[in-house]
Amino acid sequence: MTTTIRIDRLTLPMMIGILDFERKAPQTVVISIDIDVRDGLAAGEFVSYAPVVEHLIALSDSGRHIDLVEELADEIFVFLFTDARIASATVTVMKPDIFPQAEGVGVTEMRENG
Repeated sequence: MTTTIRIDRLTLPMMIGILDFERKAPQTVVISIDIDVRDGLAAGEFVSYAPVVEHLIALSDSGRHIDLVEELADEIFVFLFTDARIASATVTVMKPDIFPQAEGVGVTEMRENG
């Protein structure tokens, strides 16, 4: 049995992008994460989504500029994989306000831990 923890469409303002206008003000970023937990956790043991959400909120609040959505996805994986109980994850980072003709543009990446 595999347990997947989902963080679905976490929406935060972030300084992200390489275009001139993207360096001047935060823009909306929508993040979805599926976290696959390794089998064999002890009774009562669990992997919490709360530290992941708190980490992303703190990153948003920091005002630090990130050039690419791929870089943000990389940072999310680094944070997730400090927990050896996580087997793999899929991270989607979307910017919904770039093109009015699209609901969003971005990236989806899947990686295994270790």
